[in-house]
Amino acid sequence: MNPVDVERFYAHVLKGPTPEACWLWMGAISDDGYGRFWFNTPAGQKVVSAHRFALATVHGGLEAIEDQTALHWCDVPLCVRASLQPNTHLLLGTASENMKDRALKGRMPSPNAARWRRLSRAERASRSRHLREQLKQHGWDQGLIRQLVHDVDPHHPTLF
Repeated sequence: MNPVDVERFYAHVLKGPTPEACWLWMGAISDDGYGRFWFNTPAGQKVVSAHRFALATVHGGLEAIEDQTALHWCDVPLCVRASLQPNTHLLLGTASENMKDRALKGRMPSPNAARWRRLSRAERASRSRHLREQLKQHGWDQGLIRQLVHDVDPHHPTLF
């Protein structure tokens, strides 16, 4: 991967202050609520999901992960925290593993799933863009992020 592209990519990432925090994409957001990153190739400009680009930076490039799917451990569409360490939020897997992960975490559309997990593409995009704008205005604010990502009152106490 071109080091200039990698540096430019991470210039659009807001890293959370704790070792377990998400790294949130602050760049372009597509209509599905996930980040998008453009870079130049010998064949011309290419666009890729921000989370896939992040995975590519630690797994040997886009060609190395071409046949694999990105799984979000944290379920935050704007998270791009990829590493080879146990604290990674992005994992490589198959489409089947992604569907199993989706079902285990209750992201399948159903009457019992949490409201925020059943968002349409447009609602997810709107929520992601709103989160990005709030982060640009206020910086990292855990209560605000909790509210916008999980639809939880920021003043509601946590269990742990």
